[in-house]
Amino acid sequence: MNNTKKCAEGLLSEVKRLRTENEKLTRLLEHSETDIQTSLSAISHELRNTLTLLVGSAQVLEQDHPEIVADKSWRSLRMDLLHMQTFLTDLSSFRSVQDISLSKKLCDLNGLLREICRNCQPLFDGIHKNLIFLCPKIPVVLYADGRKLTHVFTNLIKNGMEALGNTGTVSLRIREASGNEASLTGGEAIAVEVRDTGAGLSEDQQAKIFKPFYSEKSGGTGLGLSIAQAVIKAHSGRIIVSSCPGKGTTFTVLLPKLPSVPAR
Repeated sequence: MNNTKKCAEGLLSEVKRLRTENEKLTRLLEHSETDIQTSLSAISHELRNTLTLLVGSAQVLEQDHPEIVADKSWRSLRMDLLHMQTFLTDLSSFRSVQDISLSKKLCDLNGLLREICRNCQPLFDGIHKNLIFLCPKIPVVLYADGRKLTHVFTNLIKNGMEALGNTGTVSLRIREASGNEASLTGGEAIAVEVRDTGAGLSEDQQAKIFKPFYSEKSGGTGLGLSIAQAVIKAHSGRIIVSSCPGKGTTFTVLLPKLPSVPAR
């Protein structure tokens, strides 16, 4: 068991070293936006190669020594590896949305959001937190990329859930956009509100949350909202945040409606 623990500690030390290097590179990225694509490619390549080796070594070690699973250092190592995998997934998505292309087709927004809520429900099961979906009885049909919208709204729901304390609610609501909201998209629009009853955001936080790599969440990559904003902009829409400390946060996603067909 001593040799096994030494191997685990060695892997943990390597993960921590990579995390430190990653933090340094992230700070450099924040001050060199003009070189962001080159830097992102270098980070992604370096981390992906090392992570593949680490995950492989960890799997072999766990298979040969199943008792290691009970070790605290091992659990910490696995959490670090999971964080790095999440980071690379978000990083890959962020790189791809810089030159984003959409596969648009007619999309049933009611059905799409209902399916997203169904998939996210397990996150709320067994805890004192609720997920609510409110939609009009009349179907809302958009011309959109359903897969990319799924990524956006899943991210917003998860963020809302993580913003809650021990109890609280995340709600989704589809409604008609107001005149002022519609003007932001250049025409008629549908609004989807993702509201949580969590701690809320300060004005300073609201000004920063869409910036790449900004995160105050433990284990967060700071890319989720940047990706969401890029996807919605590609749809000619907008994301608006409204929040107050202690009173929760609402993200309003505005998406253009299908043009009306003139009556004959």
